[in-house]
Amino acid sequence: MKLYNANSGNTKRVRIYIAEKGIDIPRVEMDLGTDTRTPEFLRLNSLGELPILELDDGRIITESLAICRYLEAAFPDHPLMGTTPFEQGHIEMWSQRIHTQLFMTHGNYVRHSMKLFAAVIEQVPQFAAAQRRAIPARWAWLDREMSDGRRFVAGDTFTMADIHGMTVLTIADGLKLAIPDACGHVNRWAEALRTRPSFAA
Repeated sequence: MKLYNANSGNTKRVRIYIAEKGIDIPRVEMDLGTDTRTPEFLRLNSLGELPILELDDGRIITESLAICRYLEAAFPDHPLMGTTPFEQGHIEMWSQRIHTQLFMTHGNYVRHSMKLFAAVIEQVPQFAAAQRRAIPARWAWLDREMSDGRRFVAGDTFTMADIHGMTVLTIADGLKLAIPDACGHVNRWAEALRTRPSFAA
């Protein structure tokens, strides 16, 4: 098994997940925009995107969440996606909320403002600006949700929902888009996540 890897939000999600699970998977380092545009790579993923997990028998899984779901089933120890029906649904709910409300807002800002993506999508600077303006309100929403004192996004246990949050934090920190000071609950949670060894994965 090997992971095709690069410096992107989606690959960071998988790397953090792998680190939290304690799985050892060799990596193939790729350069976004060059290695991912070659005919050889496009045979692996016609969308030209990372990450890709290649299994020992040559089968391919793309999309970060699909890769994590496969690994959760293949390596069931230390579950991060829940074990009971409610836990699984609840964690998935919060994973989707963090992904749509925070990751996509940051991601749309990046995709519509960085030169790296100019050849991939039709960039709309006004949309990028609108997404950046929306970020503080998205953090304020999460802060209100976490005002009940829970330690992590989906409760008092670290889960896949927090990995989605860590992925957002790596992007926000890299872009120097600070969480508003008024979001005390979120800032407390964010600082706890930044101290986890997997944050540097």
